[in-house]
Amino acid sequence: MDDDYGYGNARLRAMKSRLLTRNDYATLLDEPNVEAMVAQLTHTAYQPAIEAALVRASGWDCLAQGLRRHLATALARIGNFFSDKPQRLWQILIARYQVFNLKTILRGQALTIPADEILDTIIPMSDLREADLRRLVQQTSVRAVVDVLATWHHPYAPALLQAMPRYAEQRDLADVELALDRARYTLAFTQLDEQDDDNGKLVRKILQREIDVTNLLTVIRLSEWGGSAARLAERYGSNTSAALLLKGGGLATQRLLGLSTLPAFDQVVREMHLTEFGAVLSRAQERYNETHALVTFEDELETFSMQENLALFHNDPLTIGIAIAYLTALVNEIRNLRVIGRGKLAGWTHAEIEKELRLWPS
Repeated sequence: MDDDYGYGNARLRAMKSRLLTRNDYATLLDEPNVEAMVAQLTHTAYQPAIEAALVRASGWDCLAQGLRRHLATALARIGNFFSDKPQRLWQILIARYQVFNLKTILRGQALTIPADEILDTIIPMSDLREADLRRLVQQTSVRAVVDVLATWHHPYAPALLQAMPRYAEQRDLADVELALDRARYTLAFTQLDEQDDDNGKLVRKILQREIDVTNLLTVIRLSEWGGSAARLAERYGSNTSAALLLKGGGLATQRLLGLSTLPAFDQVVREMHLTEFGAVLSRAQERYNETHALVTFEDELETFSMQENLALFHNDPLTIGIAIAYLTALVNEIRNLRVIGRGKLAGWTHAEIEKELRLWPS
């Protein structure tokens, strides 16, 4: 089994060496505007993607398209490093981008955004060809998109069809997107049942943490919004958050599902004390008490998850852990580049942008 990861992980370590360094970030931060930042990125691993985007766009649009293209190319390339079980685990890990694309298309349809604009925000993936994506964005409604997916027997189509009656009544995509997320994790855990080795268990742990973080943020946001319990009772017949939570998480999710009422912030923190998120939430609450910004919880939880995944770079070199760590590092790098670009557009200072970056020791 080790041999299945040797070649792929060697290639991933080579790709890791081409991730941006702190000096690279410093150079980008010093650039006066987005256009100069884009020009600087042509001297990095982003060169092919940025140059392809420059043919169609400039400034922020070029940066955004180039980053999406770079990510899509990397995901496909890494998939080709592996075969058999390792490749199946990789496909499970990157299925979130398939869901991202479907959500993007559905949101575009709901908001009647032009087809070409929707296509520009999609990350090309192997589950749907470009012609398939074009057909989806050219549909005239959310329901029409779902019906096309059903005719293709797309694995997420049954969940979307089941969500359509509520969408027709409420015209709220939140339930549709929740159905998509649930379908993704249900399928992933079913696939992992067939790969019950250490690598499969590691991927399961990563997905469980994703679910825990998503559920924690859902409950925290509901706790912040006044009247949430009453609205939950009216819409779902219960004043708890259970109807909006993902199943399959770890201890944190189990504790959240066990709550009989919608908790306040301090109760959430207390309930999570004995989970892996205890210290993280305590730190987030301290920051929230100073800023009253919910984003502090998102920042602390996502940073914690990122650090846990990146630590896998230093574990057994012949496991799926290297792929998990690299994917985390790449996605974080792209996030940082978007932050820098957005900051320059908004006129933020060097220090203000740098404060928002998530940097890790190379």
